[in-house]
Amino acid sequence: MTEEKLQALLRQRAETQAPEGYSQELLRALHRRQREELLRRPLWRIAVERLGTLLSEHSLSAPAYTASLAAVTCAGIVAIVATKPRSVSPAAAAQTMASTSTPLEASQIREIRTVSGGANPELPNAQPKRKTASALPPEPGTER
Repeated sequence: MTEEKLQALLRQRAETQAPEGYSQELLRALHRRQREELLRRPLWRIAVERLGTLLSEHSLSAPAYTASLAAVTCAGIVAIVATKPRSVSPAAAAQTMASTSTPLEASQIREIRTVSGGANPELPNAQPKRKTASALPPEPGTER
């Protein structure tokens, strides 16, 4: 293409006007296509891509990148520790029960015995559940 032809095309382009609302319609169509493309991709892939962009070397300096990774790690550890169930040992439970100022009622003692499955050395007159013959394991060499 010669320079004269190029000049003529540029003059022609400058003289033509886009129809009314063309730029707004073009922008709407562009946004619609971008949304459709996002809807076709899995959510996890979009999240990984955005996280990678956020943490890429182009958007954060090396110290900021290190600090953000440390913060995420600390937040994860705190979340794990906070959701970890706490278990109470039987000795601690017995000590807590013994330190209560009001004595246990007979119905409470029966309930604790029922829940604990039998003997509890901290309770008065506690008797273990006796195993029946069917509950005992078979002796070696014999079959039922």
